[in-house]
Amino acid sequence: MRGNCYFLVMLAICSFAGGCFSQFGSKDSISASLCSLNETASDGSHEIVLVSGVFSGGLELGTLEDSRCPGEATWVELALKSQQNKDNLRGLLAGSRQAYVVLEGEFYGPPLPDPKLPEAVRKQYRPGWGHLAAFKTKLVVHTIREAKAIPADHADGG
Repeated sequence: MRGNCYFLVMLAICSFAGGCFSQFGSKDSISASLCSLNETASDGSHEIVLVSGVFSGGLELGTLEDSRCPGEATWVELALKSQQNKDNLRGLLAGSRQAYVVLEGEFYGPPLPDPKLPEAVRKQYRPGWGHLAAFKTKLVVHTIREAKAIPADHADGG
């Protein structure tokens, strides 16, 4: 229990600070808040991250949001390499269609326009991810580190 509390305290500090050492994720992942990832994502960028927020939608596809940056949802696709917490998340989504999660995976910035498009179109066209290409960023999840119900008194679960 003490280890879990330590992890949550460190995750909260990392989220508040916008990032920290990668000791909680895989060797190459960075821990960052969803707000800072969305803010700094550049066209065509891609990095391995550990991030938390409120997951909404179905088990395979959905969105991830952080109440500290409303309107900046990230499209989420599950491509799990580990079944850790998958059944737990499935159960939470079956009840409320939302859960507070800590996820590890690949974070993609805005996609680049197709290089075959005429230059004038590429300059004006902003492709996106997900349903109707409505999302600026995307997270492909490899590991569900944590999934829990959203506390009634917290909009973002944390």
